Amino acid sequence: MTTIPTSSIPAARTWLYAQLLATLTPDPLSTTSQLLVCLDEPGPFQPDDIVSVGEVHQTYSPESGVGSGGPGWLREDYQLHITVDVFRGGDDPAGVFARARLLADQVVAVVRADPSLGGAVDRARPASASHTAGWDDEHRGRHVSIDLVVDCLKTL
Repeated sequence: MTTIPTSSIPAARTWLYAQLLATLTPDPLSTTSQLLVCLDEPGPFQPDDIVSVGEVHQTYSPESGVGSGGPGWLREDYQLHITVDVFRGGDDPAGVFARARLLADQVVAVVRADPSLGGAVDRARPASASHTAGWDDEHRGRHVSIDLVVDCLKTL
């Protein structure tokens, strides 16, 4: 019997998480701020800087018009969402945005350094980023959130 390949999503997420954990560092300009790198949303510990490897949106399409549906027959395309979330007390919108953008650029650099995500996919690339900035809900400081999307492709 032919072994049907499984999705590359778990391996891609795990590799990206491990690389971000090894690469990202706390903000040297804010000695009271801590950094959390996590899979999915953070739990109760929510420091000022959070980078989470979260949602995945996936589609399948046939890679071949004929065949048994075995290896090489199916293509999976998906988008990995990485959220960068930065908070700083006070009113320094430029500084908070710069820190969030620095973390986002480091995420992009990790993907660009190995577009196979450690061999998990055939090809990955940074695809888009959405930025949200403003006061936190209690107006105690500034908050910036960046949703990065990494497009991935794998023939299964």
